[in-house]
Amino acid sequence: MKILIRNGNKEKWQLVQSAGYGAESELQRLLAEQPSLISLNEVREGCGPLVVAIREFPLEIGYIDLVGFTSEGDIALIECKLATNEEIKRKVIGQVLEYGANLWEMSYEALDERVFQKTSKSLSDLVHEANADPLWDEEKFRTNIIDSLQTGNFILIIVVDEIREELSRIVRFINDAGKTSFSFAALEMRRFQHGNSEMLVPHVFGSIKNQKSVQTISKKKWDETTFFETLEQQHPESVQKIKRILQWMKEHKSINRIWWGEGGKTGSFVPVVAHNNKDHQLFAVYTTGTLEVYFYWFQFKPPFDSEAKRIELLEKLNSISGINIPKDAIAKRPSFSLSNIQDTNDFEKLLQVFDWVIHEIKAS
Repeated sequence: MKILIRNGNKEKWQLVQSAGYGAESELQRLLAEQPSLISLNEVREGCGPLVVAIREFPLEIGYIDLVGFTSEGDIALIECKLATNEEIKRKVIGQVLEYGANLWEMSYEALDERVFQKTSKSLSDLVHEANADPLWDEEKFRTNIIDSLQTGNFILIIVVDEIREELSRIVRFINDAGKTSFSFAALEMRRFQHGNSEMLVPHVFGSIKNQKSVQTISKKKWDETTFFETLEQQHPESVQKIKRILQWMKEHKSINRIWWGEGGKTGSFVPVVAHNNKDHQLFAVYTTGTLEVYFYWFQFKPPFDSEAKRIELLEKLNSISGINIPKDAIAKRPSFSLSNIQDTNDFEKLLQVFDWVIHEIKAS
């Protein structure tokens, strides 16, 4: 392939020389700085661009070159290899598949902890900062990340400076000869240079998968009607309590919105308080009749990024008859059954605790 370049109509066309890369780390750095160079919509139909890519991401079996995320919650596992590296022929295929298997079924919390170790920021904060959409839905992003982890619905990509026929054939075989949850592709990143100018020519090799074909868990968008229809059937003893929680949320002036979940079988809703350009998710209520306290998310945002403040919240909750959350849960997502709170006054005290939480957030 020849590439010619000129400045203006009067100049002659000049041949651009192939530049190559000094090392695989140079290719890694380039993609980490500008992850949108990887056109995911050429791999999976309807997929948005990568907004965050983290280098040398730690897994139990080693370090993958890059792990990338879209603002919608897609996960890409990326390995970089130069054509001169013999591993490009076979070993790298097994390597990236092994990384995918190692990430499969990891919890969101475990993934987030590794992101924090590498970047000193939570995953949602990184994506929020990189995302230009003011209407970005953090709760939906988390839900999709959790689904991707549970199903292994990853996008596996091998990035090379020059594609070889055998690699191209393997990619086509993996995508076309069998049904997989993940998408697999090779990205050729040819590099050229003319004087002080550089040129990149990305070219994706791999069949485009329809987004629907890679979803192994059916999703549904819950709302108030479908939530309570399911709750009536499965846990009728919790209906009145959860209706009272929803009423409290609707009447509270500081709760900006209610996020309804997208679980295939279990419905949920989450109250969201917006403050200082951050969304604070307080807790989740499920059609299982349980309430999940979001201590894990609290630890990344003031004022509950203070351990002492989370302990204070824990003690307030545990003072309510029917709630007994262990102290080591202040960095987790503990849950309790609402049916355990039998006294009406105790139940109102639960809502008062979250009145206090909202006040502390607004005062921070």
